[in-house]
Amino acid sequence: MKIKKIGIEFLDQSLGVLYQGFPILFSADSNTANDAQKLASLVALNILKNGGGCVFVYENLPFSWAIKDVLYFSSPEVRRVLQEATNEGRLHYINIVLEDNISNFTLNHSEYVTPVVNDLNRILYEILNARNKIKNFSDAPVLILQSNISYLILDFEPGVVLSMIRKLILDVKIHGDLFLGIFNRDMQELSVANSLAHLADYILEFGVDLIEGKKQPYVSVTRTPLSVDNKKILYKKFTYELFEDTFYILPTIPTSFEELKASISYLERGEVIAYDTNYIIAEMPTFTILLKEIEKKLGRSEYTKIVKNVGRLIGSHILKILSSRFKLTDKELFKAAINHLSITGWGKFNIYEGSLKSGRIIVEGYSNFAAHYGKSDYPVCIIEGGVLQGILEEISLRNWTCDEKECIAKGNSRCKFELKLVA
Repeated sequence: MKIKKIGIEFLDQSLGVLYQGFPILFSADSNTANDAQKLASLVALNILKNGGGCVFVYENLPFSWAIKDVLYFSSPEVRRVLQEATNEGRLHYINIVLEDNISNFTLNHSEYVTPVVNDLNRILYEILNARNKIKNFSDAPVLILQSNISYLILDFEPGVVLSMIRKLILDVKIHGDLFLGIFNRDMQELSVANSLAHLADYILEFGVDLIEGKKQPYVSVTRTPLSVDNKKILYKKFTYELFEDTFYILPTIPTSFEELKASISYLERGEVIAYDTNYIIAEMPTFTILLKEIEKKLGRSEYTKIVKNVGRLIGSHILKILSSRFKLTDKELFKAAINHLSITGWGKFNIYEGSLKSGRIIVEGYSNFAAHYGKSDYPVCIIEGGVLQGILEEISLRNWTCDEKECIAKGNSRCKFELKLVA
């Protein structure tokens, strides 16, 4: 049995087929440890949904607590998946407890929940024993999920814990299973964290950036030097949103041109990537020729209608990404969107007068498109006007109009857009 996709788009695209003896580590700080745990739980749930097996390893948590508060498995559908996996012998839970509590935990656990005294040799034995039990019922790949390696490192010598993790990873590679370990890098020395990271093929690093005074969590993927898979495309830093059953990666918008330049990379198959977005680098004449030909074919009226609507969709998309990444007021969001247009080559625009509250805003500046369009008897910045309109409509959830009063293509010194809220 081969499960090729995990069901989480970000992991499927960046890691590829998981079940080839695949060790992954989630490295989190204290601010993002819960996010790492939630994502690991989603990985486990999707494996169980697809007929795979799981061995969960947690410390000092009764099984009922783990399901409710740690594994984040709460909906009726999820409980059905867990019950089905348990009935089929595909789910085992290793509960690491203090020796004084072993008798109490034993009384309350089922045959699929094994309380283990906090002893590394015994933990390793029970993990592999549970994995073998699953293999007796099914040939499906098995996930071994170690919830927090950092706790073990606090209890034992780091070298001994690293040796245990290495043994687990070697076993996983031999049997074509998956090991997923979570560690809090704030809880141990940097040298220990680095040693632990090099045991895995891939590291997912969670952290928090401070962007314009706002905290924004991020995740990045790193391939360790020992990884044998050199073909997968790995991205840089992503902002993310984590909901009950979905892990969303948000396209990142740069806050400065220097930041944009630093993020650009070129892939051998001819792709230019900035953050997680593909770009085509084209001369401005390519853009102007395209739009001029469309206008010639459709006529000015139909062209204006279609291109303005395209601009509105682009503006709405820009605003959605910005509002997801930054916790800003409506006024701040509009300024950030105008700044984004300047950074990404649309031209240099400024808010000249007006406000969202007044329902009238004047935006003026240099339009790159108009400057390269050539002479015209009428304003040509249809798509830019649509973008501005779409941004405002996404912010206010109301309709706006945009009228270009001045245009460089007409011989004016600047382009000037008047935006009005529809009564």
